[in-house]
Amino acid sequence: MFDQSMEQFVGDPTVNLSLSTLFIVGGLGIMVIADVYKTRNFRFLSLHSKVVLTTSASLLVFGFVALFLLELWNPASNGLSVSERLWAAYFQSATPRSAGFNTVDIGSMLVASQFLIIVLMFIGASSGGTGGGIKTNTFVVLLLAMFNTFRSGNQVHAFKRTIAMETIMRALAVVVSSLAFIIVATLILTVTEGINDVYFLTVLFEVVSAFSTTGLSMGFTDELSTVGKVVIMITMFVGRLGPLALAYALTYQQTVSRASYPKDQVLIG
Repeated sequence: MFDQSMEQFVGDPTVNLSLSTLFIVGGLGIMVIADVYKTRNFRFLSLHSKVVLTTSASLLVFGFVALFLLELWNPASNGLSVSERLWAAYFQSATPRSAGFNTVDIGSMLVASQFLIIVLMFIGASSGGTGGGIKTNTFVVLLLAMFNTFRSGNQVHAFKRTIAMETIMRALAVVVSSLAFIIVATLILTVTEGINDVYFLTVLFEVVSAFSTTGLSMGFTDELSTVGKVVIMITMFVGRLGPLALAYALTYQQTVSRASYPKDQVLIG
């Protein structure tokens, strides 16, 4: 009955809202939920809660609008009514935070839409939540640091609070290490599965989905070789434990260097 995930409920408000609410709330994390329940006022929430709620809502709205507009040009969506297209865009913008459900065939979506879902899966849910990815708060910290660099500022601010440089460096380490692993895993699969027979975006989609423990697929999983399946399994374990373990190590295993060197400049950009 559900061999095609939730595609038969593409226009059902009850199914769309109930499922999406569960994995959106789960992706926020218990700390945010408890903070909201305790304060019940956005002004008095912790910086973490404000960042998580704002970023999650922004990504949801951005994904919804972008997917709806992109899929207007997709001939495969001609059979859907306007209402069903709206619900499909909303659900597919929310499901990359590690839900694993889909109400439309991912493989039939436009390449631009598939790539957008890859980006949303890579960002994932929030720290302390049930989802994977690099986490929304990690993403927004680096985004704020980038804007601060463009403005030549010496501090990174959010909601009238200064974000510590140690936090920014941890976020950078998590993102770079995650990207490095995804690149290596994708490279291995393009060799073992044959890049001439499989579209590169399909391979990248499967790797990012595994790394973020989302569970979405473009129908390529069944065609993986034994080596490819092992790579995907390792990717799932690393994706679930890697960034979290790395962040923990960077937080609690800091060592102070005994040597102090003079500062110098390296050209960037």
